[in-house]
Amino acid sequence: MLKKTCKKWLSGAIALSLGVTLSYGAVPAKPAEAFNWGNLAGAVFVTTAQQQQLEKQLNYLDNDGRHEYFNKIKSELGENQDYYYNAILDDIMNRLTYVISLEDPSINDKPYNYFVNNDETYNAFCTVGHNLTVNTGMFKLLNNNQDELAVVVAHELAHGQEEHVQSSAKKSFSINLLANIYASQNPDILSVIGTNILAGNMKAKGITKRQEQQADDIAFEYTVKAGYNIGAGAATWQRFIDKMGVSKTNFVGELFSPSDHPSHQSRRDNYSEKLTEYSNDKVEVDEKTGMIRVNRRDFIIPAAANDMSSQERAYLIAGNLAAVYHATPKNPPKAHLEGDTIYMGRQAIMVVEYGENGRDIVDYLNAIR
Repeated sequence: MLKKTCKKWLSGAIALSLGVTLSYGAVPAKPAEAFNWGNLAGAVFVTTAQQQQLEKQLNYLDNDGRHEYFNKIKSELGENQDYYYNAILDDIMNRLTYVISLEDPSINDKPYNYFVNNDETYNAFCTVGHNLTVNTGMFKLLNNNQDELAVVVAHELAHGQEEHVQSSAKKSFSINLLANIYASQNPDILSVIGTNILAGNMKAKGITKRQEQQADDIAFEYTVKAGYNIGAGAATWQRFIDKMGVSKTNFVGELFSPSDHPSHQSRRDNYSEKLTEYSNDKVEVDEKTGMIRVNRRDFIIPAAANDMSSQERAYLIAGNLAAVYHATPKNPPKAHLEGDTIYMGRQAIMVVEYGENGRDIVDYLNAIR
């Protein structure tokens, strides 16, 4: 009974740890064997040595070997030399890392390596050693919108600053122990596991829901301090939601992991709540209709325009309004129209699109401001 209980527990534990299902029916039947305590002791010994080696490897990749690892990533993914994509990423990285350096000067001692890779799917990741890359597909998905791209990059920088990938890899060491214990009793089913587990966690796989939420919260702070649109976080996730049905297979990677990450809607709503809080509770967006409210009064449901849905555009317009009401909550400047752009003071609020009447919008905004 002991042998069956131990082996069943081990198989269940390793399956849960690795996120797989082991089918007993798929394993060829063989005579029952006693639980091998000698093999267990050997597995624990091997795993201890293996863990030390993995920690040494992780520390190397995070420090002295980080440039070597960066070049390996570039070699594997391919580097996109498009001037415009690289100029956008350069500007975003410069602005965001400067903001980070004001609170954490250590970033200057280990500046980020980064590049645009050739992958057409929608993803970005930051791994150990402050190595970051953004897929070409992400630029195309976000139509080169710098405010929204900054949200994605800031999210990855948050993972880097909080060392989420390192902590995820270290957690894998305990999985490694379970795996090796299981393999010690089932040498014909599982064999070498070791560094494969570490490798599987090096590109932000295994990031927890709590860490994702933390990275979103930090990204909001980074982007706001760097001068990006206050509503860009909510707008970015609204765009992801809008486009999911069009090309769902391209939504891959740690940003869109469905099983252990917050839902897309909850992430959008989290950013939307932060927008409202930043505006001193003066500006909000209805997540169902896209209605922008100012001082708790309906203001406008913007027209869809420039490959943006009404709701995506609403969050960006609301973000501009939030900037005004954050700075001057009690006496905001009057709205006025310059060409096809509506301003409040010197803050641009929105570009008037087809089907919208700029003068009527200005008059109504001034009536409720």
